[in-house]
Amino acid sequence: RRPCGLNDARRPALVYLDLNHYINLARSAAGLETPDGYDSLLRVATAARQQDLAVFPLSGEHYVEMSGIRDPAQRTAVAAVMESLSGFRVLLGRVTLAELEIDAMIDALLGPGPAAERIDLLGPTFGWAFGMRGGLTIRDADGNDSSASMREEVGDREFERIMTEATLALERGMLAGPPDEEIAALRAAGYAPEKTREVTERRAQQERDLSARLDKEDRWRRGRLRDVVSASELTHEWLDQITRATLARGTTIGQVVREDRDRMRTFTEGMPSSRVAISLKTRYHRDGRHRWTTNDIHDIDALAVAVPYCDAVFTDKAARNALAASPELRPFGTFLP
Repeated sequence: RRPCGLNDARRPALVYLDLNHYINLARSAAGLETPDGYDSLLRVATAARQQDLAVFPLSGEHYVEMSGIRDPAQRTAVAAVMESLSGFRVLLGRVTLAELEIDAMIDALLGPGPAAERIDLLGPTFGWAFGMRGGLTIRDADGNDSSASMREEVGDREFERIMTEATLALERGMLAGPPDEEIAALRAAGYAPEKTREVTERRAQQERDLSARLDKEDRWRRGRLRDVVSASELTHEWLDQITRATLARGTTIGQVVREDRDRMRTFTEGMPSSRVAISLKTRYHRDGRHRWTTNDIHDIDALAVAVPYCDAVFTDKAARNALAASPELRPFGTFLP
């Protein structure tokens, strides 16, 4: 039987696992000590994947957080479990989803606009999480695509074998990260994973700044805190995307919401990923003692995609409690073990 709460109309079910669970699954696969339950979880998840009952998709946050594991051997072990359960099926990134949701809400409030491109929720490559489309190509010294000439030279079967092996190596390398001995050469070519961490730190600082303002005017914590968090979310996270979307329709966000508070709430709450992010941030900001970290930002980004678009989400205790205590998220019907 499938777990209670999963959508039986869709097979395979989409089941999202946080990185900490993949780490414990990798430890279990290696015969190392883990908390109770991970041996069973690994067996059941593997069987569900093999029987096409469930897919365990990766997200952009998995790739970002994997880069924070310093031990290459541990990254490789965790990546192997991720590969076996996900098959490198990757969820759309949060930015792409937000752009689609913004367009959908403009359509809902103003009427249908031009037909939008259809984009699948799951893609076959890490690039799906970072706004990239297409697969691996072969280029000559001048940067031109030489895939066709190589196919003609080696034949279809050999070409497909080469591309399959190269694609698999690329996907594994992007997930597990480079071995220590390659980092110097990669840095010389521009490899700088700390840049992503710097952006995440700036976003965490934005939440600290908001928390400091709430400390000075505590009435907001006791009152319309969700409205405050919603305004901050749209202003700091999605202003550029909203501006581009409204310009493409020849309008402005002011004309979309008409300075109407209920209409603005309809706009923000109608975007599933933003609803989740706002709910989590509101829960955390309600507690003036909460100390914002980059891990909070990673969790919120991952759950903003996973909770509304997956059937089940296995996260950590604090995030799970915040999700379960948010009644506005229950219409998603997400199973939260």
